[in-house]
Amino acid sequence: MKKLTPWFLIFGLMYLALGNTKVEAKIVTPVVTGAVEATPTAIVIPTVAPVVNITEAKGKEIEYKVEKWNGFNVLRVATGWAVNKGVSTNTLVLLLLLPLVATLVSFLHYVVGLSGYGIFMPTMIAVAFLATGVFGGLLLFALILIVSLLSNLLLRKLKLHFWPARAIGLLLISIGTFLLMVLSSFVSWIDISQISIFPILFMILLAEEFTRTQLAKSEKEAKRLMIGTIVLAVVGAVTMNFIWIQNVALNYPDLLVVLVLVINLLVGNYTGIRWMEISRFKKGMREKSDRR
Repeated sequence: MKKLTPWFLIFGLMYLALGNTKVEAKIVTPVVTGAVEATPTAIVIPTVAPVVNITEAKGKEIEYKVEKWNGFNVLRVATGWAVNKGVSTNTLVLLLLLPLVATLVSFLHYVVGLSGYGIFMPTMIAVAFLATGVFGGLLLFALILIVSLLSNLLLRKLKLHFWPARAIGLLLISIGTFLLMVLSSFVSWIDISQISIFPILFMILLAEEFTRTQLAKSEKEAKRLMIGTIVLAVVGAVTMNFIWIQNVALNYPDLLVVLVLVINLLVGNYTGIRWMEISRFKKGMREKSDRR
C-alpha cells in the first residue's frame, strides 16, 4: 500500500494540473466609428469555456436529450421527466455516479487491498474533492487535520469535558478554514473561496475519525486508514470528473445500473488474494510450489 499510495496521489495531482477545460472560439466583430469603414475580417479570440461542476445544481449543466421509451430505458425516460420538471442534470449525474464510486471503492478494497474508513467516508470525500478540486481539497483537509491535532493537544491541557473541547476545536477549524478561503481567492488555481459548507463538513468528519481511531486503536492504524481513505477519494473524484463518464451516467443510466450490479456481484463473491498482499505471501507460495 505504501508503494502504490504516492502513485495514486501523483495521478490525481497531474489530472488536476492538466484539467479538462475546453477552449472555444469567440468571434468579435469590429466596431465602426466615424468615417472609418469596417473590414469584412473578424478577429478570433480564444476564450476558456466554463467547466461543468456537477456538485453545483445551478450554473452550467450537462446537456441532455429526451428519448422515448423502448422497453429497456426506463431510467432514461424517468430522467427525461425529471429534467422537464426542473431537476438539475448535475444533481442527477451526481446521484447516479455515487453508486459507481462506491463500487470502485469496494473493488479497490476487496481485490486490490486498499483500506479506508468504510465505504461511505471515501465516497463523501470524493464528492468534496470534486467540488474543491483535488489539490485544493488536499490542502483544505491538511489544514483541517493540522488544526484539529493542534487543538486537541492544547485543549487536553485545559482538562475540559469532551463536548466543550470539541466545540472549541470546531471554532479553531472554522477560523483556519475561513483564512484559507480568503487567501485562496488570490490564487486562481487553488481557489476554494466559493465552495459550500458540505465539503468542509465531510473533511471535518474525516479528521474526527482520525482522532477517534488514534484514541481507540493506535496512531499507526489511524494513519493507515486515513491515507487509504484519501487515496480512494482521489481516485473516485478523478473518475467522476471525466466528462464522458458523466455523459454515460446521464444518457445511459440503465446501463450504469446493470454495470454496478454485475461488478458488485463479482466482487462480492471474490475469494482470491488481494493484489497488494501478493508480495507479502509470495515467499509462502513459492515454498508450497517447491514442495509439490
